[in-house]
Amino acid sequence: MPIKSALNAALFSKFPTNWRNKIRTVLASILTVPLLAGCGDLFEPTISEICETHSELCLDLSLDARCRFERADIIRLRYYNQDNKDDAYKYPLLLHFEEYLECVEEVQHIEHVKRKGKEATRLKGVITARNEIKRLSRETKTSLDPYLSYYHWTRYNDQDAFHRFERFAASDRVTDPELLVSLASVQIKTDQQRALTTLYRALGLYTDSDNIDIGIYHSLASIGMDSENYRLAYVWYGVAEEFDDALPSIQREQLGKTYDLPVDILNNIIDDITSALNSNTFNAEKLKLNKL
Repeated sequence: MPIKSALNAALFSKFPTNWRNKIRTVLASILTVPLLAGCGDLFEPTISEICETHSELCLDLSLDARCRFERADIIRLRYYNQDNKDDAYKYPLLLHFEEYLECVEEVQHIEHVKRKGKEATRLKGVITARNEIKRLSRETKTSLDPYLSYYHWTRYNDQDAFHRFERFAASDRVTDPELLVSLASVQIKTDQQRALTTLYRALGLYTDSDNIDIGIYHSLASIGMDSENYRLAYVWYGVAEEFDDALPSIQREQLGKTYDLPVDILNNIIDDITSALNSNTFNAEKLKLNKL
């Protein structure tokens, strides 16, 4: 298979699509849970305690044992943000409602022989989740929060939100690398240089090289091939090999021979990039990747 075809075949082939695993990561990065006031408040209240003192935060959700973790996430977000005028918490709240809705819809029609009333409370949960997603979406349609802009772009194909998110990403206001990867997957179709910059920024935000999808390296190599920057392609195909023992080196080696590349220098750059990724210190500027 030609080198360029092989690289293009891998383009964004493995980008992550499971949003559920991202929610708590996003929460940690954009929310700070307020400390409870008072010397005796050493621990946060339980869900039961919250619902006992703030029943309005709980009564519109299903009350049976199923989906309790998803429900608890919603209740805690509601509890800690009762007087919050900022939009930031609404992004994780929307994600939690999506997760909760998926759960209650899945179990809604499970028949309980002895406790038929469970069907009604689950239906209430479904209705609440749908209504809350609609309400929060209306409230945040024009929000200047970068994550909510991302939400409206990815959920509703809102192009105004996309352009807002793109500007936020360019100004380093987005700290979730996977969101930047999603942005690059669109940019690469129309502006590969911008996609290159976005992917470099994403790589600098990962805190564990094992979490980096190898498709990113293939995409960077593909940008090099498409722009006839064969040194760039050689380097990123080499980085991909470092993180995937199953990848053959022959295509990269042929690339070096075909275009008479300075492979000794480029191999050193591959080593530098690999080391930076493994130590969570990747910085495209410091690595002088703009000179490739």
